[in-house]
Amino acid sequence: MASIVMMVVAAAAPLTVMAANSPLIIAMGNGIAAPLDAAIATLIMYLFTAGFIVMSRYVTNAGAFYAYIQKGLGRQVGLASATLATASYTFIVLALEAYLGYTLAELLHNTLSISVPWWVMSFVVVFVAGFLGYRHIEMSSRFLGVALVLEVGVVLLADLVVLATKGPAVLDPAPFTLYAALSGSPGLGLMFAIYCFIGFESTVIFRDEARNPEVTIPRATYIAVFGVGLFYVISMWCEVAGIGLGQTVQMANEHTGDMYLIFINTYMGKVASDIVNVLLITSLFACILAFHNVVVRYQFVMARYNVLPSVISRVHDTHESPHMSSLVQTGTSLVGLIVLVVLGLDPVTQIYAWAATAGTLGYIVILSMTCLSILAFFNVRRAGKGHVWHTLVAPVGALGGLLLCLGIAIANLPTLIGGDNASVAAWGVGVLVIVSFVVGYGAAGRLKMKDPARFEALKELA
Repeated sequence: MASIVMMVVAAAAPLTVMAANSPLIIAMGNGIAAPLDAAIATLIMYLFTAGFIVMSRYVTNAGAFYAYIQKGLGRQVGLASATLATASYTFIVLALEAYLGYTLAELLHNTLSISVPWWVMSFVVVFVAGFLGYRHIEMSSRFLGVALVLEVGVVLLADLVVLATKGPAVLDPAPFTLYAALSGSPGLGLMFAIYCFIGFESTVIFRDEARNPEVTIPRATYIAVFGVGLFYVISMWCEVAGIGLGQTVQMANEHTGDMYLIFINTYMGKVASDIVNVLLITSLFACILAFHNVVVRYQFVMARYNVLPSVISRVHDTHESPHMSSLVQTGTSLVGLIVLVVLGLDPVTQIYAWAATAGTLGYIVILSMTCLSILAFFNVRRAGKGHVWHTLVAPVGALGGLLLCLGIAIANLPTLIGGDNASVAAWGVGVLVIVSFVVGYGAAGRLKMKDPARFEALKELA
């Protein structure tokens, strides 16, 4: 169970969230209410998990969201969600690989005066992630474990330093007041907070590699949701309190990219700030590795049922890993990066911004569809099964929160993407997400017409 929880929390990338997401929640959202946003996002994820886990009793494979969606909404919608999920996570992996390549190139230039193109470093990242993903999950979890302990440790140490320096009284309840919650753009703040939990369904994806999954998977999922949520609430509260409730918003607007590093430097000194900068790189890589493994498992399960070429479902004799699927994902990243480099796109303002937005938009759609599937499964197909809290109340609450976030994301796509021609790019991002779903839906329809036996076999995915 520890390895699975590690993979989930690594996907959440706690240090990356504090350094990159928390300034956005403060600057573009509702300011000092960032810890409240984290608490509400935790509640939404708990409501989602309550139904998700109960339904896991009826979904016995590692297919994750698309297996759940298919169970309640049918095979054709399920396959469409599978292609959407694979595309969404692939976009996120590409975004992170480009961003990390740029960060590594800048680090080499600033510290050793070595100039290396960002894409060279991105290719190195792809190959290292591919090597670790090729091997058993335990190999990945060892790296993730070290990186995770270090990054979580340094954030918690910063929290303790703030408390030791200013005393417990520094934790003013103002961030949790209605006034703070309604200031600025509370919807955007909540949306960015939801982003902080992306990848938590990894617990279910790794069920085939878990001992006693009926017990392990629910425990791991709840531990991940509440552990990550509590971590963000406390750390963001210490962050806004440490900077100062009256200065936090201005700080986030003026130093969005390095606010957390400045915060660390203020309380722990330059050496600690430099260490955090290095750990931020390991945090980004841990996140890439976690999402690489998620995509690999999505492809692996689809290949097992001939949705993708069966060769992708091969398991390594020694490593007992879905190594062919890992090779496919590594190749996808390489080809994608080569195309983007040839197009001359900027690694941060274009590749990262556009691909990350496309991925997270698709992710919220998948979460919403999963809620609908849970509701359909327990209230239409298997009416009367399960407790009303898990099968109706919690899924409805989660769906309401997620649809709110989705609506806000769509309405603010140009702002989220930023840069020149933001509106055009926003349309492009939206089209990519829609096309990935339509392609899967069309493929399922074609399969149903051309090969009814194979289409019928898709029910085994659920």
